[in-house]
Amino acid sequence: MSPSATADPDPDPDPDTRIRIPGTRIRASWSVLATRGTLVVAAVTLLAVGAPVAAVVHDVPVPLALLLPAVLSATLLVAPVRPRTATAVHLVTLVGLGLLAAPGTVGPWPLSVTAIIGVAVLLVVLGLRTDWLTTSVVWGAATVLTLVLVAVVPARWDQTDVWVTTLAVSAGSWLVVGAAAVLLGQRRAVGVELRAARRDAEQQADARRTVEERARIARELHDVVAHSMSVVHMQAESAPYRVADLPAAARAEFATIAATSRTALREMRQLLGTLRGDDDAERAPQPGLGDLDALVASTRAAGLSVVLDVDPGTASGDGIGDRSVDPVAQLTAYRVVQEALGNVVRHAPGADTAVTVTRQGSVLRVAVVNAAAPDAPPPPADDGGYGLAGMRSRVAALDGSLDAGPTPDGGFRVVAALPRRLHGADR
Repeated sequence: MSPSATADPDPDPDPDTRIRIPGTRIRASWSVLATRGTLVVAAVTLLAVGAPVAAVVHDVPVPLALLLPAVLSATLLVAPVRPRTATAVHLVTLVGLGLLAAPGTVGPWPLSVTAIIGVAVLLVVLGLRTDWLTTSVVWGAATVLTLVLVAVVPARWDQTDVWVTTLAVSAGSWLVVGAAAVLLGQRRAVGVELRAARRDAEQQADARRTVEERARIARELHDVVAHSMSVVHMQAESAPYRVADLPAAARAEFATIAATSRTALREMRQLLGTLRGDDDAERAPQPGLGDLDALVASTRAAGLSVVLDVDPGTASGDGIGDRSVDPVAQLTAYRVVQEALGNVVRHAPGADTAVTVTRQGSVLRVAVVNAAAPDAPPPPADDGGYGLAGMRSRVAALDGSLDAGPTPDGGFRVVAALPRRLHGADR
């Protein structure tokens, strides 16, 4: 519906200019320019005609005959922006012009023809810019003021045919013009709302298609990766039975590989269920800072020398930050360490690595620094370089920062600074 004058007495310019809908912006701009141009022409015409009519026909003093029509015309130009203020000034000026024209006996009274047209133009502006209630109130006020002018000038009471005709013509024409303007304003407002609703529906459809495409990609990723991980898991589980006289260290390493494969498959099924929106999707707890010990231990089993150093300030009573740091921040820190250690295993096997978790005020700092590898192999042929990009995306989502780059001794460092996002009173 159209804007409510009771809620916003002086609404903004034409609402069509505030809605940016592809294909309609140019049309709306031309419509606004045409409407304002027409209003300017009407105001200038009424001033050009109203001043001579007031001076010559109604015997209004020339200075006032110029001033009052000028004020009436100016209020028409201000009405689209300040409808209530412009309406009040217009009606007060109209009363003053009627009182000044009362001594004359020529022409319609208590309102001149130009004054009647001016009120009609004002009602058109109000009908297009405000609601029906405001327009009807202004119509009633203008009609009542016309009767008041007659009541306060007893000298014109005997000219019943003049003021009755003027009253009937003015009130009737104002009613027709105001009603038409209200209908046009309502139609335009409904059209604007329909275009906005269509735009919202298109945006929602695009968002839905994006979500569906992501779910499809996630399913395909699951099918591809899950198959490979299942093969790795089965081979690792069956190796102790297939290979005779397998050393105990090798058995332990195959067991670690199998456990890691199971964990990866479980997490992938969980993420896929979340993307699909399955109500029965697995909701296992996400890893956090308390799981860094297990992560480092599994990395050591892969042959990497890793030292884990956790600042006691990040620890709660029963684990590393289990209750002191927001789970989202914990998961992000865990993933950063996981990806960084994975990169060390791939690109610098055998390099001494240090994982440090510290708290610096309201910032959780996670650092993974490795020395130069003894015999650094060439990067894998399928290295897509998405590890650092993924870490940066995770950290940026929490308004944190990530610094990654080589060290002077030929190693590599990854340092993430995350807001701790504490629970409870410290949050």
